[in-house]
Amino acid sequence: MIATLDHVLAEACKRRFFRFFCEFWETIESVELRLNWHIEFVCDVCQEAYERWERGEDAEDVLINIPPGTSKSTIVSQLFNAWCWLRTPGMRFLSSSYSSDLAVSHAIKTRDCLKSDKFRRLFPGRIEFKADVDGKTNYRNTSGGQRFVTSTNGSAIGVHADCIVIDDPLNVKKAASDVERKSAVSHVQQGLSTRKTDKRRSFSIMVMQRLHELDPAGEWIAKKKRLRHICLPGRLSKDIKPVEASTRYVSGLLDPVRLDEHALQTLLADMGSYGFAGQVQQTPSPEEGGLLKKAWFKKLTWPEFLKLPGAVGAVWNFDADTAYTNDQKNDPSAVMASAYLGQNLYVRHVSEHWLELPELKRKLLEIVKPENGYTTMSRFYVEPKATGKSVVQELRSISQLNVVEAPTPKDDKPTRVNAVAPFIEAGRVILIDGSWNDAFISQAATFPTGAHDDMLDCLTQAIARYNKPKTSGFAWS
Repeated sequence: MIATLDHVLAEACKRRFFRFFCEFWETIESVELRLNWHIEFVCDVCQEAYERWERGEDAEDVLINIPPGTSKSTIVSQLFNAWCWLRTPGMRFLSSSYSSDLAVSHAIKTRDCLKSDKFRRLFPGRIEFKADVDGKTNYRNTSGGQRFVTSTNGSAIGVHADCIVIDDPLNVKKAASDVERKSAVSHVQQGLSTRKTDKRRSFSIMVMQRLHELDPAGEWIAKKKRLRHICLPGRLSKDIKPVEASTRYVSGLLDPVRLDEHALQTLLADMGSYGFAGQVQQTPSPEEGGLLKKAWFKKLTWPEFLKLPGAVGAVWNFDADTAYTNDQKNDPSAVMASAYLGQNLYVRHVSEHWLELPELKRKLLEIVKPENGYTTMSRFYVEPKATGKSVVQELRSISQLNVVEAPTPKDDKPTRVNAVAPFIEAGRVILIDGSWNDAFISQAATFPTGAHDDMLDCLTQAIARYNKPKTSGFAWS
């Protein structure tokens, strides 16, 4: 009778990854399993990815954005490999995390499951490890299956896999670093993506929290043509993917047991608004804005502006943050037209452009003209980085624009933004209604985790000029 029950249980586990997960949790975890609907959902997503591979279909990579404390690593990095070997012992896995210690710990738990008394009882002789390749970072079974471990700063040269599992490729504490973030993106896109056994059939699963618009998840979302994106924020939001998963939330919560309102408030206090937005809500910055809040920017129409005292004779100045590129992966050039009236800064135009120098010069001449407020009293301030100096020289030689080389910023961008934040919070930046308003506000509100900040650079430069007696990060003469 016991053997018959074991046979039934073994078949159920082999047939369904979620059932296997529930049964074999105890082989690698000492705490009680607390189920929530998302666990079954993520297990099924992983199983569907495997079954596409099993059927020999074209690969569909999977991205899973989900909060910490939701058993994501136990599902994807630990038990999924074990279940796949149960179905196809010869399957090859490559797993990676931001640190080698973390990646190794996941691989060890997979091996613990496969070597457990329960697994050997239910599946006798199914998985046998090769004695000469049974380490922590690389182990094989006698059917040809392999689990190889690497990290964001590690290497997988010479290794190819049917499934690549990427679990937290970017360290939360280093996400603000351009160097660390680009290193993680390069590791995922140029390093791991070349390690697939079959470029058509092999698949990758990446599970992580959102930390920046240009983090590895953001790059996948922007560039992959075939991607199944699962996004499950801790609280109900418009970012849930697939949309129908919204109906599974209880009282607006993903997991009302492990991530109830008290737990979420504790996380908010511990992580801060940026950390909470990315790690829990899966957005690179708080919905209301980060250092700069969306609500701080005021708006009015052009007719309303013209009714203000001094509006008709206002002097409109222009600010530019330039770059030479037509590649939208790089920073664009930005231009802003603004005027001070009384104690406020009014902005009538902001735009950004990915152009090489010849096209950029033509575009600047189109923007800095009377239709946008330019007069002989106006000045055109250009940030004096390498490209800016060339722009200043070129425009002076081909036009009569009053081109001024702006002072070189002394402080880093966060310092400069913090310096102008009180001015913006006081409602002193007023945008004249236009199609560019939303893009400009969005860029300001997502700083410093947004993809670009060129338009914001123009704004901080203009405000610093107005507040030149104060400490603003600029040295205005």
